[in-house]
Amino acid sequence: MTKHEELNMMEKTPDYRQLFRHLPNTVEVISSLAKDLEIFGEEVGWDFTVLMQVNLVLEELVINVINYGYPDNRGGYIDVLIETNAKEIHIHITDDGKPFNPFQREAPDLSLDIEDRPIGGLGIYLVKSYMHSYDYCYAKNKNKVTLIKRLIEE
Repeated sequence: MTKHEELNMMEKTPDYRQLFRHLPNTVEVISSLAKDLEIFGEEVGWDFTVLMQVNLVLEELVINVINYGYPDNRGGYIDVLIETNAKEIHIHITDDGKPFNPFQREAPDLSLDIEDRPIGGLGIYLVKSYMHSYDYCYAKNKNKVTLIKRLIEE
C-alpha cells in the first residue's frame, strides 16, 4: 500500500461524517466553501481553533490550485472532500489542473524581518504546521492532496 493510499483510509466509525463540494476553479468559491465548512464544523463539534485551522488550510490550498493549476485561465473543477470522526479529520483536494505539488516549496525563513522575506511560502508553512500529515500525488491527470489532522493525540 502506498503512502497516498494509506492516507486515504479513514475509519468509518458511527460518528463518521463527510462534506463534499465540487467547485469551479474561481476565487468566488472561497467564501461559500468557508460558510459550508463553518456549518459542518459546528455540526460535528469542532472547536473554534480546529475550525479556523481547517478553514485556513482549505483557503490556502484551493487558492494555490486556482493560481497555479490553471495558468491558461481555462475552466476546471476542484473537488474537496472532508471526512471526520472523533479521532481525526481527513481532507482530500483533487483538481484537473496542471501538475503542481504545493509541498515542494521551501519553508520561509522566519528569522528574517517581514519586509525582508520573499513573498510566498508562508501559507504552505501553516498548512504543514496545522496538519499532522500531508501528501501529494499526480495520477490519472489529477492533482491529489491528502491531509490528516488528528483530533485526539494517541
